[in-house]
Amino acid sequence: MSDTEFPEPPEEFLKYQAGNLIALMTDGDAVASVLDDLTRAGFPRDKMYVLAGPAGAERLDVTGQHHGLRGRVYRTFSQVGDEHEELVRAGNHLQAGGLVVRVPADKDEKAVAARILGEHGAVHVVYLGKATYETLDP
Repeated sequence: MSDTEFPEPPEEFLKYQAGNLIALMTDGDAVASVLDDLTRAGFPRDKMYVLAGPAGAERLDVTGQHHGLRGRVYRTFSQVGDEHEELVRAGNHLQAGGLVVRVPADKDEKAVAARILGEHGAVHVVYLGKATYETLDP
């Protein structure tokens, strides 16, 4: 993994929000490169973030236990559906030392972002739209 500093997620409780791609990656140097290429392609770097390794899994907080009652309730209600499955997948990937990249994109931009992520070794990419969920694996 690279020693590169990655953009950190916002301080608040992390939720999968509509209008974002979530990519699982394994190489820190590739993540640094993909962030540069996504920025050059017009994606807002200040809205992207990266979670890395077990510390990232703790920050993601799949169970909500680190974010009090509100976090636990939110995660409990989100256990139905694809969001929970993707949350668990990302948490497991992080626990195993992987990286998770979040890229904001609308439905017209998602294919471009997924292609760029795939070119840099993303192993799994999903797009979360409004009431939609789509796997865009490279």
